[in-house]
Amino acid sequence: MNFLRYLPIAGLVILSCNSTGNKQNPEKSETKIDKDSFNRRLESSIPKLEKDSQLTAFSRFIGGKSYGLSFNSNSSVSWKNYAAGNAKNWSFLDARIGKKIRTWVKDTKPEVENEPATLFYPFAGGDFYYADLFFPNQDTIIMIGLEPCGSIFNPDTANRDTLNKYYSVLQHSMFFPHQLGFFRTKSMKNDFNNALLNGTIHTVLFYLAEAGYDIHYIEYYNLDKDGNPIQITPAAKVGNRKFKSYRVGYSRGGKGQIREVMYFSQDASDGALNAQKGMMAFMNKRNQVVTFYKAASYLMHYDRFSVIRNYVLKHATRILQDDSGIPYKYLISGGFDVKLYGKFTATLNMFKEEFQPDLKEAYEKSTPDSLPFLIGYMAPKKECNLQLAVRKK
Repeated sequence: MNFLRYLPIAGLVILSCNSTGNKQNPEKSETKIDKDSFNRRLESSIPKLEKDSQLTAFSRFIGGKSYGLSFNSNSSVSWKNYAAGNAKNWSFLDARIGKKIRTWVKDTKPEVENEPATLFYPFAGGDFYYADLFFPNQDTIIMIGLEPCGSIFNPDTANRDTLNKYYSVLQHSMFFPHQLGFFRTKSMKNDFNNALLNGTIHTVLFYLAEAGYDIHYIEYYNLDKDGNPIQITPAAKVGNRKFKSYRVGYSRGGKGQIREVMYFSQDASDGALNAQKGMMAFMNKRNQVVTFYKAASYLMHYDRFSVIRNYVLKHATRILQDDSGIPYKYLISGGFDVKLYGKFTATLNMFKEEFQPDLKEAYEKSTPDSLPFLIGYMAPKKECNLQLAVRKK
């Protein structure tokens, strides 16, 4: 691919956000306020831009998929081997997890009429995969994690050995966690120390590519104390500057509704959120949300994470989580009807202090529907659970 050869090189060359190459900051026309089939008010601030072929090509490149535009590296033996291995691993993963979750969502119909179109996913890292599987109709996904944002690069200017290492680490970070049923923070921290795999933007783009989405834009930014995005910068101009947030516009086949995934590199403890007020100011402006917790290290059980917990208890109209999310007692006292799925008799030994006797009793007194897939910390023991909490009218 030669269309990037004239971009300036500063360490790793960053891809252009604009496929035409003529406009660095194309004017954005906002989508009209509309509602979907669930009578949700769709997000009106998502830019209505044409898809960006270069960014889409990059996401397909790291997803091991061919695309109309390609890089010179696409013809290398190492990339072809990576692509073949990736296709095999993804086929296995989709059969084992993806298809089962999609079927479960279709049959269970957990969505609620008039619910918000925004998904809030604390402690997500770069896990767009499960967010998209469980919430296929939300138009905005907001994820928080400790991991850095990272930046994209031009494969044709990257060192060959470094690129080969990138394939190996990316593939490991994408597939190994699913064997466990959860992502490990320590493992992700190590993975993102790679010269190229430097943040969650890579995992998000990987999952977007595998799901068949096209990319419309990638923008980096920070938040001021009032929660307003500032220093908005397209991916092409990021360079070595550090940003705490990014957003990716995507759509199915480059047509129809444009959706947006936002990522915030943010410590979500009370001390950090009170010291950096922009994150919660941003969330409070969005009012109601739908929330998802998975393998959340039981952080919602601790008082030092009460800011996030209280926000969700106040603003969420629906919560889908495993037992590592908000304690069962708070869901009941917070005015939610809770439907139980799967099986709950124990926690991993490392989390034994967070075992919830009242949740176990609730499972014993009811007849929960089974889960046809493995998820969460107890996946290796094949004992998984989910709770669907819906705010009472």
